Amino acid sequence: MEYILLLSVVVSLIYVVINSARFKEIMGEGGTLGTNMRLESEWHYRFAKPRNGLTTTWSGASADHPSYWNSARGATHFIGPKEPYPQ
Repeated sequence: MEYILLLSVVVSLIYVVINSARFKEIMGEGGTLGTNMRLESEWHYRFAKPRNGLTTTWSGASADHPSYWNSARGATHFIGPKEPYPQ
């Protein structure tokens, strides 16, 4: 009998938490957690680096896409030889 009462209390608490406005704001339809995860995923896919709340000015018109060109080093992110290959 005690287990049934305990189970009913646990189920009641879960029901109250799931139906609370704060829970729905975070986890519900269009909630902040899901929206932020979607934005981060889209950013990672497009720019191959963390968003960190920043935006980019890349317009798509040149080859300096952030996943290709490392502006801090002035070179691409890809590995290449240090010197040209002998002919």
